[in-house]
Amino acid sequence: MVGTSLEQQLRNFLRSMHDQGILDHNFENVRRLQTQGNPQFLTEVITMFINDADVSMAETTRLMNEPELDYETLTSYLHQLRGSSASIGGCRMAVACRDVRQAIDARDKARCLETFERVKQEYQTLRSSFNNILQCV
Repeated sequence: MVGTSLEQQLRNFLRSMHDQGILDHNFENVRRLQTQGNPQFLTEVITMFINDADVSMAETTRLMNEPELDYETLTSYLHQLRGSSASIGGCRMAVACRDVRQAIDARDKARCLETFERVKQEYQTLRSSFNNILQCV
C-alpha cells in the first residue's frame, strides 16, 4: 500500500470488512456521526465498545465454565453483547450472539458452549479489526 493515503487504506479496509460480512451499514452510520466538533467520536465509540465487550466476554466465559449454567445471567450478557455489537455494525458477532441466546432459551448447555465458541471467534475478529481502524483514524 505504498503511496496510498491513510484515508484510502481505511476505506479499503472497511470495504473488505463489509465484503466479509464483519461489518454492516450500522458502522457507517456511527462513522458519519463524527464531526469537526467531535473529531474523536469514532475512536471513543470503538474504545468504549471494546472495553465493555472485554468485560462481558470475560464474565460470559467464566459463566460458561461453571458446572451449572446460570441461564438468566447469561441471557443478560448475551443480550448486551448482541445489542452493542449490532449498534456498532458488528453483524457477524451479533448473529453469533443470537445463536447463543437461542441455545440459552432452549437450556441446551452443549449447544451454548458450542455456539459461544463462535462468539469468541467473531469477537476476536471484530476486536482486531477495530484496533486496526483505530490506528487509521
